[in-house]
Amino acid sequence: MRISIVGPAWPLRGGIAHHVYWLRQQLLARGHIVQVVSFRKLYPGIFFPGTTEYDVSRLRLDADALPILAPLNPLTWIRAFKRIKSFSPDAIVFQWWQPFFAPVVGTLVRAFRKSCLKCIIECHNVFPHEGTPLDRLLLAFALSPADHLITHSAKDREELSAIVPDRSVSVSPLPVLKEFYSSNNPDRSGRNILFFGKVRKYKGLDVLLAAMPEVLSRIDCNLTVVGEFYDSIENYRRLVSEHGIERSVHIENRYVPNEEVPGIFERADVLVLPYRSATQSAVARIALSNGLPVIASRTGGLSEAVIENVNGLLCPPADSQALADQIVVYFTAGLGPIFAKNILASNSSGCTIVEIIEQAA
Repeated sequence: MRISIVGPAWPLRGGIAHHVYWLRQQLLARGHIVQVVSFRKLYPGIFFPGTTEYDVSRLRLDADALPILAPLNPLTWIRAFKRIKSFSPDAIVFQWWQPFFAPVVGTLVRAFRKSCLKCIIECHNVFPHEGTPLDRLLLAFALSPADHLITHSAKDREELSAIVPDRSVSVSPLPVLKEFYSSNNPDRSGRNILFFGKVRKYKGLDVLLAAMPEVLSRIDCNLTVVGEFYDSIENYRRLVSEHGIERSVHIENRYVPNEEVPGIFERADVLVLPYRSATQSAVARIALSNGLPVIASRTGGLSEAVIENVNGLLCPPADSQALADQIVVYFTAGLGPIFAKNILASNSSGCTIVEIIEQAA
């Protein structure tokens, strides 16, 4: 089949761009002809809280994309429409993660449907983590004309069914790029805690920092925070100081290049995701694919990825005492090596995204 993918791709950075690379590679491996249409730029500078939208990694996850679209420029939508239509695809797969892109996605899907082209939308999030009153309207505009929807958690499927009840929705676990796998299998017997990924309020780093004094009063361990701060880093540095945990907490405020990802997960003994809310988590999937157990909040797709007492532990969201108790139990009971063996024994790709696309096309 001939398949077009519409979404951000290298040299744009981030998890969706990584996924577009993965999806193209998988489709090509199954003998499909693939076109990728990407964005020249995702956000106006005033809306982007990070340092740069572009990937400076030495390891380029290049999807051979055509950088055509600008989310606020309808002229680029027309150019993308013409380029994709001339490719004569059997299906067009849109990536969805933010209502900001509803005008471009909704407009293009309607235009392609009028041309009798099948449109599939893969939803990485349904609602954004920091929402607005307009989100539901924007979601309905963008998603309702699609032929088929794919999501990565049962929670997202429920939310989609409430917005577009007449649309077919499939659920498939979020895959992990082989480039993010470590070739080693540490036994996870140490006491190194990892918090990984961009730092935003909903991810609950403040909850983890509040838990650390209790943890450190009962066991000796270290916390490494690696990721770009979208919130004020000074607020978190102040919390570290107020909690008196400076000696045990190391913060790296930076976007991690692709080539460094496997090593960071290899050096950790547990990943902690104290999210206040969640849909699915690429970070959790990377950890589990590397045999790294996870302690997470019991919320959204995290409670689907983390199987309690098998590959990790769960606790209520925004509860620093409960989180501290689970971290202490994890280390004092020696659960790291046990969970790591469980993960490695059960790890498989298990991903059906490509099969879903083939069936829906």
